[in-house]
Amino acid sequence: MNDRELKVLCRAIGDITRMQFVRLLARRPEMNVTELGQLLLLSQPLASWHVRILKRAGLISTRKNGRQVYCSIDERRFAQLQAALAALAQPAPEGDEALVDAIAASEPVAAVGPRATGSTRAGHELEADTAVELGR
Repeated sequence: MNDRELKVLCRAIGDITRMQFVRLLARRPEMNVTELGQLLLLSQPLASWHVRILKRAGLISTRKNGRQVYCSIDERRFAQLQAALAALAQPAPEGDEALVDAIAASEPVAAVGPRATGSTRAGHELEADTAVELGR
């Protein structure tokens, strides 16, 4: 998993409401968006918006049954996220000075988000960033 993919996944899971969605879905194999919204006291559109972000990151999958949308965790994708996070914290092998030099030589990444842009619509920026980074 490359750094951009890891960033998208971390940003998707980095919201408290979406963490709660994942916790609920971890306890039941499948729930519909209406149930998730009711349990977390969210409106239907807001619950759907959070589901869309998790789905675009590949952390959950959905299926439709009539007008209802059912969600479930994509366990394979979560395993990839766990492995990427574990690898991130692993020390570099001895003698791997090339990695240290490459990081030291890289240019700083410009800040992106509501603080950098002055926008109060952080969620919409996250969704746009996610779509761009995943090539959608």
